[in-house]
Amino acid sequence: MPQDIVFRLPFPPAVSPDADNARQRSLTWCRRHGLVAHPVDKERFLSWDIAALMAAWTPRASGPLLDLAVDAVVVATFLDDQFDGPLADQPRRVAAVCRAFTDVIASGGTAPPGAGPLLGAFADVWRRLAHRSTPAWTERTAQHWHGYLDAYVEEAGNRARRRTPHREEYFALRRRTGFVQAMLDLSQKAYGFELTPRLYADPTARRMLDITADVIDTLNDVHSVEKEESRGDTHNLILVIEQERGCGRAAALFEIQHLIHTWCQEFLALEDVLRDTPREQDTTPIALFTDCMRSAMSGYLHWSRSSLRYSRLISPAEPALTTDLVTGPRDDAPAAGPREHDTGEP
Repeated sequence: MPQDIVFRLPFPPAVSPDADNARQRSLTWCRRHGLVAHPVDKERFLSWDIAALMAAWTPRASGPLLDLAVDAVVVATFLDDQFDGPLADQPRRVAAVCRAFTDVIASGGTAPPGAGPLLGAFADVWRRLAHRSTPAWTERTAQHWHGYLDAYVEEAGNRARRRTPHREEYFALRRRTGFVQAMLDLSQKAYGFELTPRLYADPTARRMLDITADVIDTLNDVHSVEKEESRGDTHNLILVIEQERGCGRAAALFEIQHLIHTWCQEFLALEDVLRDTPREQDTTPIALFTDCMRSAMSGYLHWSRSSLRYSRLISPAEPALTTDLVTGPRDDAPAAGPREHDTGEP
C-alpha cells in the first residue's frame, strides 16, 4: 500500500536529537544478542529503522532511556516476524513460544539455559523495564505484554481456520497485537513518570488510550495490507471492512480516513475533559501523559512515511528473517518444507 496516502493528524511530530546515535547503539545491542547475525537480517533491520520510530515516539528521550524503548520494540518486532513464517497458523506452537516469554516475565527477567537469541534479548529488556519501577507499573506493563503474546495465539487460530474476524472482534484483538499500550508504558519509562492506577482506570483516560491505539493500529494496517494480504493474513481493518461491506479498496480507505479524523477530534475533546477534571491525590502530570499519546500517533505516522518495512515486500515463500531467533541458528537445519496444518486449540 503506498505510504503517501494522506492522513492529517492534529499533532505535529518531533524527533529526538539522539536518533542517529540510538541507531548505532541499537545495532550494537542486536549484534550482542545475536539478533542480526546474518547480513540479510542486518540489512532488513536497518531498513526498518526502529530507532527512528522510537525517537519520534518519545522525542524528548535520549541515552539509555531511549535505548530501552528501542530495544523493547525491536524484540516485539522480531517476534512478530517469527510468526509470519511456518508458525503463522500453528496455534499450539505459537502458544509454546509465547509461554517461554511469559515465563521470563514471571522469573523477573531470567532466560532458561539454551534459550534462543530473542528470548535472551527479551530477558535483558525485562530486567531494565522492571529496574526502579513500582510493583503497580511493572504489573501493568506485564499485563500488556501478556495480552500482546496471547493475541498471537488467537491470530494463529484464526489463520488455521481461514477466518476473518468481524469488526468488534478485530478491534478487541488489534488493541493487543498492536503493542501500543506496552509502547506507551515505554513512554512513561523514558520520561520518568508512572500513570497512577487511579488515572489508568479513569474512563476518559481509558478512551484516550484506546483512540491512540486505534489510530496507530489503523495507520499500520493501511501500510501493511499488501504484506499481510500476500501471506493470507486477514487481521487487517481494510480487509475486515472490505468483507463486511462487500466494497473495494478505495471505499475501505475512504472509511478509514474518516475514522481516523473522527477519532482525532474525539481525542482533542477528551483532552479538555481530562485536563479540567479535579484529581485529588493524583500525581500523574496530565500534560505529559497526553503529550505521550500525541507523540505516539504523530511519531508513528512520521516514521511510517520513510521506513522500508512495508514498502519492500518479502516474498510469502521467504521468511521475514533468515535466522530462527526463537531457537537460534543451526548450520545443519534443513530448508523449510510445507507447513503441517494445525487446526487445534493451543
